[in-house]
Order: sequence, then structure tokens, then C-alpha cells
Amino acid sequence: MKKFLEAGVLGAPRGVKGELRFDCWCDSPDFLRSVNRFYFDAEGTKSLAVKRYHPSIPSIVFEGREDRQSAALLTGRKLWFDRDDVSLPEGVYFNDDLIGLRVYDAENGEDIGVLSAIEEGSRNFLYRIKGDKEYLVPAVDAFVKSVDPEKGIAVSLIEGLEV
Repeated sequence: MKKFLEAGVLGAPRGVKGELRFDCWCDSPDFLRSVNRFYFDAEGTKSLAVKRYHPSIPSIVFEGREDRQSAALLTGRKLWFDRDDVSLPEGVYFNDDLIGLRVYDAENGEDIGVLSAIEEGSRNFLYRIKGDKEYLVPAVDAFVKSVDPEKGIAVSLIEGLEV
């Protein structure tokens, strides 16, 4: 399991007090409210402490970067967060933890393939499954019967999901 997960990318400055727009890649910018430190790489070697975080806008002000010029130097930088800084409800998993899981038929247990990607659809997320065939399965209860990081993902396929 990765310790540091992608949070989003910093945008242009907003105002003169070091506030940066933030393109959050999480389900909701509010999810990152408890994060006090963001990292500039997946290894967590360089970081900045958060002075203020506004999930409603969303935007961030970092300690030591409270003026427009120093904040602007961070524009375009990708941010990561430490998974230990957030808590997930029971039965909810980070997408990074699901990618690569075995996907099997919920009825007979036969392998279908591996979850290769999670894509954003018009109404919900879609699981891209690669095996002998490739499928795009809506991530809803009607098709995804169970998710277990140890056992894999049980799905119920119907005609038309094959890519």
C-alpha cells in the first residue's frame, strides 16, 4: 500500500496573501480538511504545512508562503497527502488500493480479470477490468457485489459491459 496518495494540483494565486487555487482529485475537497501537511512527491521527502485550507473554494495557504509571489512559485505542482492523516468509513477504500485487485464473478467465483483503472463516468465511477476480455463496469451495487482488498472485487456482469 502506498503511504502517500495524490491529492490534486495547485493552481494560480488568488489574492495577495498567498492563497492558491487547488484542483482537488478526491471525491470532495472537504475530505482533505484534516490534512495539515501536503507533500510534493510520492515519497514524502518535501512538504509544506497548511496554514489555511478552504474546501468550499477550494484553495490553500501554506506556512511561509503567505505572499502572492512565493505562493505563485508553487502553481502547477502536484500534491500528495499521507494516508494516515485521514480516516475512511468502514467499507470505503482509496482508489489506489483497489487498482490491481482480482475481479471475479459473484455467482461462480471465476476470474474475470484485474481492475486496471477507475474512471469517472457521467453518473458514477466506472471500473475498467482487463482479462481475456475488457469490461467497463459501473461502480454501483447492481454490478459490484462486494469489495475486499484481500479477496478482490465480486461483480455481476450483464451483456453490454464488454468494451
